[in-house]
Amino acid sequence: MTDAQHTALPAPPRASTETALQPQVLAGPSFGRDLVRTLHQATTVVGGLAFTDGGDGSSDVEVSAFGAIVCTGDSPADALQAAAAVARQAPSLEIHALAWARTDGPREGTFEYKVTMTVTAPDPATGEHGGTTHHAARSHP
Repeated sequence: MTDAQHTALPAPPRASTETALQPQVLAGPSFGRDLVRTLHQATTVVGGLAFTDGGDGSSDVEVSAFGAIVCTGDSPADALQAAAAVARQAPSLEIHALAWARTDGPREGTFEYKVTMTVTAPDPATGEHGGTTHHAARSHP
């Protein structure tokens, strides 16, 4: 599915005496409804968790929504090159996580390789990124 298919909204009907008085309701892309439903379900599950299994209470669970960019290639190198191209093209995106998958290809006996990057863009007002990025503790001699 192309980006245009995901984001295209139906054109409002031409103005006439009947339609000009009616409010126009534009439906957003279906993936937006899917995201809201998924976040709601995940939040419900997390809200019902009970950490009473003898733990020390130092654990936590968080539900968050990040953007995902999926780079697909016919070989592992192609998928990784596509991911590198995205990182070069959009240096302001903060990459938080990478996931690797080998999936069935378009023909039997073939495979596709996918690199899914979880990313956030800087907030336009503050310039800060949402989400967490892991930083290793460093000690200097």
